[in-house]
Amino acid sequence: MPCVTDQPTRLGDAPPDEGVPEDAASPPRPFWRRRPAIVAGAVLVVSVVLYVAAYLVAGHDLVRGATVLGVPVGGLTRAEAEAKLAADLPAVVDAPIAVRVTDGEETFNIVPPESGLGIDIEATVEAVPGASANPFSLVRALFGAGAVDPVPSVDRVALGAAITAIAEQADIEPVNGSVAFADGAVVTSPAALGRMVDVAASAEAIETTYFGAPGPHELPLPTTSLATREVEPAITDADVEEAVDGFAEPAMSGPVTVTAGGRTAILEPAMIGAALTMVPDENGVLVPALDGAALVAAAADALGEIGRGGHDATITIANGRPVISPSQSGLGVPPDALAAAVLPVLTASGDDRTAELELTEVEPELTTEEASDLGVTEVVSQFTTRFPHASYRNTNIGLALSRIDNTLLLPGEVFSLNDLVGERNAANGFAVGWTIDGGRLKKDYGGGVSQVATTTYHAAFQAGLEDVYHQPHSIYFDRYPVAQEATVSWGNFDMSFKNDTPYGVLVDTAFSPSGNAPGTVTVRIWSTEHFRVETSVSDRSNVTSTDTIYDTSPECEPQQGWEGFSITSYRKVWTPDGKLVKDEAYPWTYKPNPSVICGPDPAERQPKPGG
Repeated sequence: MPCVTDQPTRLGDAPPDEGVPEDAASPPRPFWRRRPAIVAGAVLVVSVVLYVAAYLVAGHDLVRGATVLGVPVGGLTRAEAEAKLAADLPAVVDAPIAVRVTDGEETFNIVPPESGLGIDIEATVEAVPGASANPFSLVRALFGAGAVDPVPSVDRVALGAAITAIAEQADIEPVNGSVAFADGAVVTSPAALGRMVDVAASAEAIETTYFGAPGPHELPLPTTSLATREVEPAITDADVEEAVDGFAEPAMSGPVTVTAGGRTAILEPAMIGAALTMVPDENGVLVPALDGAALVAAAADALGEIGRGGHDATITIANGRPVISPSQSGLGVPPDALAAAVLPVLTASGDDRTAELELTEVEPELTTEEASDLGVTEVVSQFTTRFPHASYRNTNIGLALSRIDNTLLLPGEVFSLNDLVGERNAANGFAVGWTIDGGRLKKDYGGGVSQVATTTYHAAFQAGLEDVYHQPHSIYFDRYPVAQEATVSWGNFDMSFKNDTPYGVLVDTAFSPSGNAPGTVTVRIWSTEHFRVETSVSDRSNVTSTDTIYDTSPECEPQQGWEGFSITSYRKVWTPDGKLVKDEAYPWTYKPNPSVICGPDPAERQPKPGG
């Protein structure tokens, strides 16, 4: 008989198996244990249904209602959307962005496609919901879409280059303070801050304007201010003040006595100031510099009391042949030694403002022997022009010729008519005469000097010398060689040529004033024949007729009209060994010269019909 215990069964102990058949079925699991699996299955089924529904709705095309910067792309495939944006966006996003410097009024344009600013169309379309198997994109598509933000594309190297190009125009260099000397007085100019465009900060501002609110879809884009920073000058006002107090004012406080060879010369402040400058050194400190040659030139009369003057050899034409006047050495003060002795005493006072030197022999720059070796022996070219009578022409032409006569050019030197003749004004001895201004004759100083320019230019042209600069007249005068003539204007254009031969070149002039007969101007080029020259001109083309102008002003001067035309001058130049060294063409177009009639237009005096 089995033993029966009254001990209770502990929780977790296996129940007794007595009386239970081994093949008996387990009891069913409770409902609450089966619910998670059912829920998960239901969610999966619903998700599949929703995914299939979303895919059927938006799996092939972009969600309807989608736009990019106002361009509709909803309902399109991705390929169609990319094509549409590529066609329609440029009108929206390529509009120039106006930029200006913060405190300036001038504006510049940044053109987006040229400056590295654009829209990444492929990435932008990828961001539009729909037309994708991506479940997240499909779910977003179920809720619809409106404006989609474009994906920026920025080439910062190109943008920086565009801003740098603007900065080259907008930057303002700082102005150094300066100290100068004029007529024995100290003259200062203040320093000024500079301004430079900050390229990196400006690029950020432009990107914000382009991609940020209000965005490139709201045109026109607002004007953007470029970021700038101040740039300090190397020489400030404080530096100037220090230089004035420490050197400039003492330097101009009185004359300096120069002693040499038992004689003295007094150098006044104006003489010293003409050769004195203050320039910044490598540390940005203003330091004085005294030009000895300029000081000798400014104080020539005073220094003439010391030593003995010398002079260079000269070549002139006398009795139809070149004559050399010999050079002579002098006994004087060397320029560099003079500057070295004077500079240290400029800050002294009283009797201490004395510079002591020794006289030395001063050699001429062109010796007699050097002049003889220049080979100025024969006329290599000459040209003569004639001019109608006018007293102002006689004055101005004669004066200009006297100032270029016997001009000697060493090899490599340049002849400049403006430099030699000087400004045409009353103080320089010139008379008022007729000149050309905009194709019309007007009265001004120096009328007739172009006669000298043309004659000299053509002589040098025929001699084969290098043409540095010349400009023909704007209208043609038949007393000049067509297309091979020159005009000059003080402050505007010069007539200049270079001695590119191994010999000296001497300009010799002859003048016959006008009276009952026309006046003549002759220019001869003396040297040793070096070049062989051929010149020619083309036929005239593009002939334009002249107009007639009726002028009722008191200053009216009648003039005859000439046709305008185009023409080209040619020159070929060979060296003695037959080498072609110049093959030149000089095209020019003469403007038509209007006929000027002083008085009212007869057509305007005709009575009107019915009047």
